Amino acid sequence: MCKKLAKKVTATIVKGMILCAVLHLMGCANSKTDVLIYEPDDELVVLAHGLGRSGWAMWRLAQRLEDAQYKVCRLDYATFGVSVAEALAETRKQIDDCTAQAPKVHFVGHSLGGLVIRAYLHNNQHNLKKARMGQVVLIGTPNKGSELADYLSDSWLMNAAGGITRALVTGDKSLGNKLDALDVNSGLKLGVIAGTKPLALTSARFNGPNDGLVSVASARLSNMSDFIAIEVSHSQMRYNAEVAEQTVRFLQTAHFKHE
Repeated sequence: MCKKLAKKVTATIVKGMILCAVLHLMGCANSKTDVLIYEPDDELVVLAHGLGRSGWAMWRLAQRLEDAQYKVCRLDYATFGVSVAEALAETRKQIDDCTAQAPKVHFVGHSLGGLVIRAYLHNNQHNLKKARMGQVVLIGTPNKGSELADYLSDSWLMNAAGGITRALVTGDKSLGNKLDALDVNSGLKLGVIAGTKPLALTSARFNGPNDGLVSVASARLSNMSDFIAIEVSHSQMRYNAEVAEQTVRFLQTAHFKHE
């Protein structure tokens, strides 16, 4: 009896430590999008952040995209304490505002941001008819859910965080698994970047290569145009130079650079 109780207490403490570490890595969200003015030859990148982040969290990747001569619209939306429907409604509005006058539109999403992009393109791609559709890059996106989210699913903090957080589990309740595949037959090119640098605190939750929060297997999509794995952890993907270089390469050519 004492051993079972001790095991249960230990598991609760470990889950609390993991969740606190994850929340610390995530940060907070604001609610502001960029206002852009376009020239006829401009190409826009809609840049979507992950769970608990803000548009500011994507500043380094945005800067590198701008250095490559792209206009960048950083989405900025709440993810804690909101439902999936609320988050997708807010991001739809922001994307519509960003892309209304854009001559050409690309999409880049980190983590949950990739699911936001997939949802938008499935439901609202008709809104982009006036613009030329570019490429899509998903970075560390839990397309099939996260095993770590499964492990934390019974935590009261996880439940208190809201519907978006709970939708990151694997299986039928996973937001990624509920979204239809993007129509690559229409000419859309989809690139996927996965991280392979695990975290000591979460490595036991995964059976294969992972970035500490999302497995490589979950990031993959059957209809992706190209895929590349980079030795980087989940949160560092936003700052990593190779991730940025490969993202720009895919936006320009619809292919990653493979050695």
